[in-house]
Parts: sequence; C-alpha cells; structure tokens
Amino acid sequence: MRAPRQRAVRRFVLTPLVDVIFLLVIFFALSSRIAPFGLIPVTGHGVAAGDRPSGVAAPAPAAGPEPEATLVLSRGSVRIDARRLPLGDLAAEAARLEAEGIETVLVVTARSASAEDVAAALDALRGAGIAAVRLIAGPGGGADPS
Repeated sequence: MRAPRQRAVRRFVLTPLVDVIFLLVIFFALSSRIAPFGLIPVTGHGVAAGDRPSGVAAPAPAAGPEPEATLVLSRGSVRIDARRLPLGDLAAEAARLEAEGIETVLVVTARSASAEDVAAALDALRGAGIAAVRLIAGPGGGADPS
C-alpha cells in the first residue's frame, strides 16, 4: 500500500505585498507635483492667528477702504479691468498700480485658479508694495472669468 502523500503547507508571504506598496508610494511621491509655496501670512487687525492667546476670539473684520482695483484670478492668468494678462506679468502690473497710488486691491478667484496661482498673485502684490489685499472666492466657489 502506498503511504499517504503529505500536503505541502503554504505560508502567506508578505514580502511581495510590501514590495507593491513600496512601489506605489514611490510612484505617487514622484508623480505628484512638487512646488514651493511661499508662506502667506494671514492676519487680522495686526494680530496673526497664531499670536492670539487661546480662548480669545478673533475680532470682527472692520469695513476697510473700498478696493481701488479688482483682479479676477484664473488658472495661469489674471484679468484687470478688460485686460487679461499672464500671471507672470502680474508683478510688473502690480508695480504700476502701486506707482499710481493704488493701495487696496480685491482679488477674486475663479474656479480654475489653483492654490499656486493664488500664492503667486499674493506674492506679486506683496512684492509690489500693495498695502491691502482682499481675497475672496466668487459666487459658487469662484467667478467665471469668461
């Protein structure tokens, strides 16, 4: 008579699973867009949110001066009045606005504007010396700058 065959015991090996997860992490890390964002200080009434003691509520925003210029920011471009400019030209245009004595600018973001576009616009306006910048989203999450 024949001896009964022994079943081979298969063990569950985690190494291939870990390898796949590691490759996915590397793939997503390398395929994501890495862009430097400047730190954008957000303050209200001269006190930064991080400088306020805990438990102290932020003061209600005061009605400041009316904006003297309005910018509509969309992906890669900005519209000032009837002119549409590439976002890279905003620094020169902001310097021109500051030279004309414009101190308050309203920035309306379109749905297509990315965080990078907003950061670049705020950096350009701050670099030109614009004293006050108001940032709002247009109706429905953004203006439609057609």
